[in-house]
Formats: sequence, structure tokens, C-alpha cells
Amino acid sequence: MAKKLEPKSQYAEFDLDGDGTVTDDEIRRSQDMLELEMREEKADTQRRMAWVAMCSMCVFAILPLMPFVPEARLATLASLSDMLFLSQASVVGLYFGATAYMARK
Repeated sequence: MAKKLEPKSQYAEFDLDGDGTVTDDEIRRSQDMLELEMREEKADTQRRMAWVAMCSMCVFAILPLMPFVPEARLATLASLSDMLFLSQASVVGLYFGATAYMARK
């Protein structure tokens, strides 16, 4: 069943062939495209999170070598580094694991 559009309707974007009617197939295609865009956006966000985690681990590993960090603070940095590396590595590992799982699925 075709659905006629009113002039300047907010649903005009679903009319893919431009004939003024929106079919069930056009709505389904639009929903599929929206779902695909959302999945891509989610994957991009997860990829960015993994990169930030990897970069923060690299920066935190180099930080104690900098001359502006006093020796008195190195003990504090050492105690923080355990938890930081564990949490950041888990974010990176989860990203790679999920990516591999979804590629196989």
C-alpha cells in the first residue's frame, strides 16, 4: 500500500524514487540505511576509544622519563600506572576482540 505525502512532509526523505508516494519497501530501505549508519558511527566511536587508550598508555609510559617530573612523584606514578595500564589495555583488548568476533560472525 502506497502512502501519499503532504507537501513539504517530514517523511519526504523516505521517498527514494521521488514519485510522491512512500512504499513499505522505501521505508524498510530507509530504516536499514539508518541502522547501518548507526552501526558505523558506533564502530568509529569504539575505534577512537581504543586509539585514545593506546595513546594514553604511551604517554603515561614516557611521562616518568621527563625531566620536569620530580623523583618524589615517581612512586605515586608507579602506583597509578598499574591500574591505568590494566584498564586501558582492557579497553583496547575488548575492542580488538569484539572486532574479530564481528568479522567472523
